Amino acid sequence: MFTSGLLSLQGLGNPLGLSQKQKVIVILIDGLGAEQIIQRSGHAPWLNSQLDKKSISVCGFPATTSANIASFATGDSPGQHGLVGHRVWDRRQDEQINLLVGWNERTDPQVWQPRETVSERALSLGLQCNVVAASEYRDSGYTEATMRGANFIAANTWQEKFEAAKAIANSKQQSLTYLYIPELDKYGHQSGWSNSGWAAMLEELDAMLRSFCDQIPKDTAVVITADHGMIETSKPRQLILDDCYEKSGSVQFVGGDTRVNYVYLDDSGAIDQVVADLEPFSYAFDAVKTEEAIAANWFGEVLQPAKDRLPELMLLAKSDFTLYHSKYFKARSFDMIAHHGSLSPAEIRVPLIQIGF
Repeated sequence: MFTSGLLSLQGLGNPLGLSQKQKVIVILIDGLGAEQIIQRSGHAPWLNSQLDKKSISVCGFPATTSANIASFATGDSPGQHGLVGHRVWDRRQDEQINLLVGWNERTDPQVWQPRETVSERALSLGLQCNVVAASEYRDSGYTEATMRGANFIAANTWQEKFEAAKAIANSKQQSLTYLYIPELDKYGHQSGWSNSGWAAMLEELDAMLRSFCDQIPKDTAVVITADHGMIETSKPRQLILDDCYEKSGSVQFVGGDTRVNYVYLDDSGAIDQVVADLEPFSYAFDAVKTEEAIAANWFGEVLQPAKDRLPELMLLAKSDFTLYHSKYFKARSFDMIAHHGSLSPAEIRVPLIQIGF
């Protein structure tokens, strides 16, 4: 959709069918799936009023930020841009990498994500591309991998972000803007999205979005979307699979998310044995061989760098289960209420709201 926004500025045909505008502002609300809007519609009356069959889409697999914002920022599939999941095993360095916040001196963003970004494409065309986000993201490895070349506008509160967006909308300069709102996702992980605190945040954001969109000039349009939704779980639905994972002696690392475990093996011939070892908990997940997922186009076209980062096996959580290997998952992940990564409607259905086109 960021690609469609750029094509809209150029007056060219685009996948979303967006009409030509001088300024396009894409607001990405981390973790705000369509199901969350619908189920909490009383707290998001404006957003809910904008939803219909045409304004609901699905995110890519896995339903996680690192993969889907990278796809948003490049127009490429995870198999092309290479940021294939939340936590992966770097076989070259023999270490785990958190592709959202775990960049280090050995993970050069331009090596790990070498594809041209939409922001670079805009710059090459002489068009302004802005990122409106919290200052903590300005110099992050993930920002360099996904938004390099963009004009970064630091804004740490919602008010600051919408004030920056208003200034952009009211300017004469042709531009493409990405505005990032992570707070609902963070709160959801910590406390869930079915409680009054999350609902209050959603209500405040809904009012701000409505006010902002009501005031945009005619030469400006807005897209509102998300990178994924969320599903809530509880302690009894947490499954710690350590003993099953360790039984074969072939599991090298377990990454991904709590809703989609990436299982890396030191012997690819051991996949069937590992699946058999996990059978006592098979009611809670679908075991998918990665080579079969690639053949089924789950990751789009898969280039060699991405293939090297993918596991041999994936466990996709069913219902509201979460899956763990306690050696590889941080302690705070056991306290999380809302999770994402798998293929439930609550995780993959996202808003795709267009205003002003």
